Amino acid sequence: MGKRNSRAGDLGGGPRKRQRIVHEAPTAEEIHASRQLFQLLAFDQDSTRARHGLQSFKLFLDALLARGDGHENRFRILQDFLQVAQPSEGEGGGDENRIYLPDIFQTWSHHAQVGNDNILSAVPVVLALLLKMLSQTLEMVPFGLGVCRTLLQKRQLELISRNLSAEKGKAFIISPTLRMLREAICFDGGAIARPIFRARALALKSLARNMGIVHAGEESEEASKTPSVRTNAVLFLLRALKFLHPEAKRELLSQRDIVASLTRDIKQDPAYLVVEILNGLRDHVLLDDKVQRDAKSNLLNAATLIRISSLYYYRHVIPEGSDLPSIPDAAHDFLVTACTTPSCGVLRQDSGLYPRETDPDAAVPSAELDELGLEAIVWMNRFKNEVPVRNYVLSNFLQNLRPWSSVKQNELVTAIFKVAPELVADFFINNKSFTFEPKLSATWIGYAAFLFNAVTLPIPDNFCRTPSFLKLPPPTSILIDNILPLPLNQKVLVRCLAHKSKMVSFFATRILVVAVQKLDAAVKMHQDASHTNKALWTEAARRLVDEFCQRSPGIKDMINSYRSIAEGDILHREAASLLLRLYYEVIPQVALMAKFDVSPFLETALGRLSKQQMDDPRDVALNLKELENLLAIAGYSPGMRWFSASEVLTLSPFTALLKVYVDAPHGVALTKIREVLNFVAVEQQLVPAQAGHPGLLPLLEALQSSNKSSSGLITSLWPFLDNCLTRCATAPIKYLETMQDIVEEASKDSATGLPGSVVSPIIVAMLEQLPFVTKAADKDVLSSLAKFLPKFLSLSAAAGESRPLLEVLLSKMSAYFSGELSPLSKDKSKSKSSTRTSEESLTGTTLVSGLDRKEGTTTAVINDDELRQILEVSDNLEADNSALVKWTTKTADELLDEGYAVSLVTLLVSEHASIRKEALINILKMAAKVQQSEYEEKEQVWLLLSELAETAKGHVDDGPLPSPIVAFTCHGLRVLRDPLSSLYPKVNAFLTHSPVWNLDRLPLVDEILVEEPSVGDSYYAQLNWLLSYLIDSLRTPQDLELFHKKRVRGPLLERLLVLASNSYMRLPLKTQILRILYQATSVEGGSTTLITRLGIVNWLEARRSACTDVGEAGLYRALERRVWESCDKERVSAWSKQGIVDITA
Repeated sequence: MGKRNSRAGDLGGGPRKRQRIVHEAPTAEEIHASRQLFQLLAFDQDSTRARHGLQSFKLFLDALLARGDGHENRFRILQDFLQVAQPSEGEGGGDENRIYLPDIFQTWSHHAQVGNDNILSAVPVVLALLLKMLSQTLEMVPFGLGVCRTLLQKRQLELISRNLSAEKGKAFIISPTLRMLREAICFDGGAIARPIFRARALALKSLARNMGIVHAGEESEEASKTPSVRTNAVLFLLRALKFLHPEAKRELLSQRDIVASLTRDIKQDPAYLVVEILNGLRDHVLLDDKVQRDAKSNLLNAATLIRISSLYYYRHVIPEGSDLPSIPDAAHDFLVTACTTPSCGVLRQDSGLYPRETDPDAAVPSAELDELGLEAIVWMNRFKNEVPVRNYVLSNFLQNLRPWSSVKQNELVTAIFKVAPELVADFFINNKSFTFEPKLSATWIGYAAFLFNAVTLPIPDNFCRTPSFLKLPPPTSILIDNILPLPLNQKVLVRCLAHKSKMVSFFATRILVVAVQKLDAAVKMHQDASHTNKALWTEAARRLVDEFCQRSPGIKDMINSYRSIAEGDILHREAASLLLRLYYEVIPQVALMAKFDVSPFLETALGRLSKQQMDDPRDVALNLKELENLLAIAGYSPGMRWFSASEVLTLSPFTALLKVYVDAPHGVALTKIREVLNFVAVEQQLVPAQAGHPGLLPLLEALQSSNKSSSGLITSLWPFLDNCLTRCATAPIKYLETMQDIVEEASKDSATGLPGSVVSPIIVAMLEQLPFVTKAADKDVLSSLAKFLPKFLSLSAAAGESRPLLEVLLSKMSAYFSGELSPLSKDKSKSKSSTRTSEESLTGTTLVSGLDRKEGTTTAVINDDELRQILEVSDNLEADNSALVKWTTKTADELLDEGYAVSLVTLLVSEHASIRKEALINILKMAAKVQQSEYEEKEQVWLLLSELAETAKGHVDDGPLPSPIVAFTCHGLRVLRDPLSSLYPKVNAFLTHSPVWNLDRLPLVDEILVEEPSVGDSYYAQLNWLLSYLIDSLRTPQDLELFHKKRVRGPLLERLLVLASNSYMRLPLKTQILRILYQATSVEGGSTTLITRLGIVNWLEARRSACTDVGEAGLYRALERRVWESCDKERVSAWSKQGIVDITA
């Protein structure tokens, strides 16, 4: 074979060089007439003249869009040109084949064949500007639509496809074509969006590639003011998503290359384009309910979310004067919407704290549960190292976030955790890159803030998304990871509490406070009464507490941390004391493992508050909160020394606490301190323990009143009060005996006598100590006592203590003063406002809105609305017709435990005979179903329902069954559910007595009121049940007849009134009887019957005069007014000969 000749010889020996391309600037001329414009745009094969005409037309359109001088003349020229340039008929005819601007399109086609890039760029530029101009004028819209349809013809689509698929370096061809398509798809509100999408094979060719052609150059895209190919491609895609129909959007978003290219370079995009992308995707995809979920899921995959999250670190400078929002803020809002809104396609419905592979409603054999407990549940211990989640996209996305480095990312992760709690445990199991080892740095502080937010999130209701608890408890490992995440282990938390930095210790304390509160909520949910397998849930709660104790620090570490906090660090001290208090209340078994003497801390807190050195009221409030926490801890500490002196305090802790209460500024909550003072006073017998006694209220009122009048007056009293309180607490029996001696002595000297008179022992202690004060000859103390003692005794008398005995004590006290002490105040109007206000603050109620003095009795004024709020009860026998069908699909347990049986029974009082008949038939069917079930008390329930049915037969046609019969059945069903109920024997005995009940008698009334309780000391518990069922029994005038019908032991209403006069009966039971009376006033003719048959007005007057409780007296007064206002006044006035009118006036 011969040697191959060199090519160099063929080329003349010259070097092979790339030919240089020179771009010459196009020429242009100003357009003055439509004829001139027509001539410039006429088809010409010469590229120079063709480019000259297109450039002139471009400048003409630019001037039109700028709306400068001569705009109207230019617009008229364009209008004349378009009228003259009528489109010619294409092949086959029809609007689709008509060619608008044929010369321009012919020029484009010809020069595309010869490869003239300048013309290929100039034509789309002119068409884009023309469409933009035509879209601004309504009369030009038809011509614009014609241009758009011309673009969709096959020849033009091939030209568009050729331009879009040009080389990447020819951005001057690709960008104008994309702008032209964007104007076309937006024209006339997206009128041709569908045809463009149908031609997507050519119109959308190379879209994914073009979105990857970013700006190249040293200066930024904003500075160059020339949008890149990517910018134009992205804007075209966003306009397509705006105007396309849902199915087209779905198909477009199913193309992975387009979706991936949309956000691949988003971090390098200019700010305005980033905002366009985020707003466009949110408004036209995520929030479009017509777009299917799978299309949204295709868009928002993990990669897309990660790229958008990179905008948290967006560094491009936003031009000054721009109204664009912050890019990190815009990205954050988008991600929060996308990740927390179920309709956006990312968030999937989870099962709360139950992982994907669990079946919490699965039936586990009871034998295995009894023997193995939680170990019988195969998946209970499976999720310690891995948690299968439903939201796998969010799980992958969360692993790429750094919530400790950005506040916005912290908020995003917390928001995701809130709507998808299954991700909490999964996040911390998979993300172990950062530990909580204490080191004071910005990163550690950010991580601590993130952990605090994660722990603060609430536990899902019922641990899941269902309206009720599931049968099996959630896995303990997942629940504990939600309460104390994995980074918060015992070793790390102990180091944090002992760290020398105050901030590290404070963060750890606050996190533990929230964690213990969350643990308390979780334990209470485990202890809910609705659980069917309570033993299993109890074991789960115990295991949860054990796991928490293994992760949390010991109580000794917390006590040492509290001791090391400086006195001035008020916020930290309050948090640490709250943590200790929560441990005593939530995990007492852990708190009591260490001996903690709270007395020194309590004394220090009291001393700090007593000095009153804090100017900021917020500091006072925080110190009071710390004091409340210490008082709560002291309540759990049996060794608390309330009346012992110390080196820190000049007064005993009790007196110091009393001083803090009196000196506290106005507006500070003191409820807890007042409760502690009253509790200790009763326990130490400083005041009588009898019901209705105001406790320390008169003393507190007297001290506060003295402090307001003169602060110096009360300052000298504290040592005397402390001495009296300490002595009375040390030997209370001594002062009780002294009081009896004084009573007996006064009884001999007085004709009336004082048997049974009672005052607070503290007053007797004050009387005993007065001689020693007199011997000390301290004039300030004597002067203060001379003003304080009459005030204190007057308030005690107004509060209900024996006035004669108090007068005797005051006369004995007067002997130790040079002048006579002021007598006890007889003007009650001065003390009534104070007593009312204190009583309201003491009980926490606002029902007492005024005071009324009548015949020496202090009475709270209760208006009609307040009376209705206290005594009115809802109608528990209200018929629900849907009960006829609801019960059929339920098990016996559900019928009785969830109230379906009760709802069916109440239909026997329906006004419609057909409903009553259907209910009777269904009750018989339900009784048979219960008898055939495995319900433990099935025989008793069957017997009750069967006897009810036998009783109702023959009466359902006549009218509703008497309410007492139906109410007894409903309440009896609740008793039969609980064999431990004290009424269980009585109900069973009643059922075995007779198969049919007497409709004129109220069941079990005599058995409860007359006979002894069947079980222990349960008389008042049985009485409460009886009164509840009687309240439901009184609904109609026929029911009222049964209540006042004459019987052997008297009418029932009379027996109830006698029962209410029992001095040992507590106020809640008396209120139940008053509710029955109130119910009677709601029945037609009920109030008149109460007055004429029972003398209810005189009974209410007598009860009001006899009671010492302000609120109870007001209740009687309000009920008396209710009876009078709802009765037949003419009949009652004639019956009483105007006597009732005088009493109620």
